[in-house]
Amino acid sequence: GLLNFKKQYPNRLFDVGIAEEHAVSMAGGLAKQGMVPVVALYSTFLQRSYDMILQDICMLKLPVILAIDRAGLVGEDGETHHGIYDVGFLRHAPGMQILCPASLAETEAMLRWAIATKPGPVAIRYPRGGNGQFTASWWDENDRICMHRFGKDLTIVTYGTLVNNVMAAAEILAQSGIEATVLRLSCINPVIAGELAGKLAEGTLVYVAEEIAGNCCIREHLASELQKIDRKYRIFGTDLGVQYIRHGAVDRLYDYYGLSPQKLAQSIMEVQNSEN
Repeated sequence: GLLNFKKQYPNRLFDVGIAEEHAVSMAGGLAKQGMVPVVALYSTFLQRSYDMILQDICMLKLPVILAIDRAGLVGEDGETHHGIYDVGFLRHAPGMQILCPASLAETEAMLRWAIATKPGPVAIRYPRGGNGQFTASWWDENDRICMHRFGKDLTIVTYGTLVNNVMAAAEILAQSGIEATVLRLSCINPVIAGELAGKLAEGTLVYVAEEIAGNCCIREHLASELQKIDRKYRIFGTDLGVQYIRHGAVDRLYDYYGLSPQKLAQSIMEVQNSEN
């Protein structure tokens, strides 16, 4: 998707092939000289440059923007291309902000913000395709927790385009008399727990839905931080588990791994019934 950019700005695009470590290190060098480089890589290839992210960008607090394509399930790209590990290793890096747009418009707004404000290292992770129904056409840094639906019984927290499945699941729950608040995190690192707690439903059940590997989730972090605020909160969730994800169409993979609207609603109802 960079061919048009290359034609218009031939001196501003560097294709280093499959040398992702070099791409990230080079971006750190450019940033240290006053530029604001954007590193465009697939999530599954970014993991090759973990060391460079830690030492060549974050340790120096440099304004490097990681534009991470193929975040989450990718379907036809194949088993090796699912972007389900980047949240885990990026959250380890001190000072790294992780933004998760749920539409192409939000992706563009986040890129413009990061380039204009130079806040330090920023990762913007977006899925293949990129658009969804329940998203805003704009974004700003003060709107990092978006409420898409209000309900008194429980809260569902998610991020990225998975909000579309979550909203559909909330409608299924409503048909069974369970009213859910749906919160979408456009920034998953850092998450301000106090701000999140202020938006939770009256019910103390919090369910976190994530299109990410089980050992890379933010659910445990949210549980820890919310428990510090009030021990009444009970946190559960669904993710992709600790396994390699098979090849297949995204909708079929959602259903197989429990992230389709129907499977999410079923899981939440089971938790709601057991907790009550």
